[in-house]
Amino acid sequence: MNAALANDPTALRVNLNVPGTGGILAGLMKLSLGVDLADILSPMMVGPKTHRVTPTGVLDVYPLGIPDGEGLLIPSRMFGGIGFSNLRGFLVIQVPPLAVDVVRAQLAADIAAGDAAGPRANDNGIGGTVTEFAVRMRPGMRKAIPLGRFGEIGVEAA
Repeated sequence: MNAALANDPTALRVNLNVPGTGGILAGLMKLSLGVDLADILSPMMVGPKTHRVTPTGVLDVYPLGIPDGEGLLIPSRMFGGIGFSNLRGFLVIQVPPLAVDVVRAQLAADIAAGDAAGPRANDNGIGGTVTEFAVRMRPGMRKAIPLGRFGEIGVEAA
């Protein structure tokens, strides 16, 4: 846990929700990353990981404080990568090209209102592509990509 970020008023505060520990998708993530997601996220965590039960299963909830200009991208040669960053208070979501239509649908009203922008293609750092969307997170805002029986990957304003 990063106590300094917990008190940083400029850090973007979000909860990252991913399929719960012990699930098939969580195991695949650990296998592909070579390390637990909690270890990767720990420098930005402003509180302990918790769990939330949903109709599709258990989610791990990571409370994050993302400093301006910083973030995390997990590149993949197979699918492009996934990540996030803070760009002057906007949450930049980086998704693989195969997720563009789903994310665009989630953000359609926000894009129309001028509270989100995208999609924009960007380099993933290892010769692949990610697609970026920028979102102004409002209190209570929640966006998620459904993963069927595996749950979801989502973010909510904290």
